Amino acid sequence: MRDFAVDQPEAYSTQIESAYWRLREDIIRGVLQPAAKLRIEHLRQSYGLGASALREALSRLVSDGLVETEGQRGFWVAPISRGELHDITAARQVMEVGALRQSITHGSVEWEGRVVAARHSLDHVEKSMAAPSPDVILTWERSNRQFHMELLAGCPSKWLLRFVGQLYDQALRYRHRTVLRRPIPRTGVSPEHNALVDATLARDADRACGLLSEHIDNTARSVEKAIFGEA
Repeated sequence: MRDFAVDQPEAYSTQIESAYWRLREDIIRGVLQPAAKLRIEHLRQSYGLGASALREALSRLVSDGLVETEGQRGFWVAPISRGELHDITAARQVMEVGALRQSITHGSVEWEGRVVAARHSLDHVEKSMAAPSPDVILTWERSNRQFHMELLAGCPSKWLLRFVGQLYDQALRYRHRTVLRRPIPRTGVSPEHNALVDATLARDADRACGLLSEHIDNTARSVEKAIFGEA
């Protein structure tokens, strides 16, 4: 079972595709730690893939901002920092809020139905949670991501949605570092999510966009405090 609802295929058609998605997921999950050196020989043994496929995948991950490289020094996982988290948060507030405004303007009745279904699914997951465990938390993360992506799915701009997905997964890399240290909601969809859905379905773009921006900021502040302490 894959841990995150990133936009990956159900099956891999090439070694390069397999290497790309598996490395990407392990970086987001934190299996591959921030700033860790990515040695091709070690990755070959760990993933059972060829060196050329791994190098190509790492080059793609450089474009995603999840891996860094410089000259002949090889590859390493992109480090994390308080400043970068602030940058990601600000970019999400621009991109996601813009996508939500377009969704509200252009979204169909069918899109509204998918938003309601995503809220219901997240509500079911939260209410059915037992004691927190890595698997339970990852199930919640998948449902939460799906909820956020459905809110924006009415946006007609594929490029904007692509950037939104990349930024969300950058933020998710930080969230995952706190995921076992924070309480898990088990009383149904949060008031923030409910207010956001209600404003969206009412086609109140200004209110919905304000709520989404505030929600992104509140989440980022909690993550920042958990990882880096008080500012």
